[in-house]
Amino acid sequence: MYKKLITINLTIVLLVTAAYILQYYFINYPVQFDLWYIVKECQLQYLPFFFATTVLVSYLVSSLDFKKLSFKGKFLRVFSFLNSLILAFFVFISFTAFIKNKKDLNALEKHYVQEAEKDIRKDQVVIRNVGFIVPAYDEKTVHLINSIYQKYGIVSKNTGCIIDAMDTKAQEKYNELTDSYLEKRNGNNWKQRMEKEIDDVEKIMGPKTK
Repeated sequence: MYKKLITINLTIVLLVTAAYILQYYFINYPVQFDLWYIVKECQLQYLPFFFATTVLVSYLVSSLDFKKLSFKGKFLRVFSFLNSLILAFFVFISFTAFIKNKKDLNALEKHYVQEAEKDIRKDQVVIRNVGFIVPAYDEKTVHLINSIYQKYGIVSKNTGCIIDAMDTKAQEKYNELTDSYLEKRNGNNWKQRMEKEIDDVEKIMGPKTK
């Protein structure tokens, strides 16, 4: 009997641990699934607090005189019951967070699809660059670079250094539509040709000097 209860408890403890770790992924969906990264970021140091609480409560409840069971039998039953409640709580948190994030992602993807259709009609596809701002150029150089972008039907936009997983994922919808459009508009290998033209301008003009 005790062996069965111990096995049940160990199984529930493992499930609680897994649910606690994985809830980080669901709460932050659609962050890329990287198990090692999730384990490092899920604040695993707080998990023993939950188990310590269930151990303490199980001990106190098992000390009470009810049912004709041994202390060990009562403890294992109460411990498994409390941890099952915690497991259900973690699953509930993960499920509700995932549903919310999925809904938000769908809404954002719809927004980017509408933006893509609008930009294609205007022949001004936005290319978003993440990172530090490029070196400053004089007005003439900036005008030449922008004219190259315009030639290929795009507008370059720097979005800063902050990377948002949901926004990045949603932008894939925008890119799916616009990449196809730009390929038809500019032909094969248009990116390489555009980048070469920009490089040539930068080599000739050079960055602005103080």
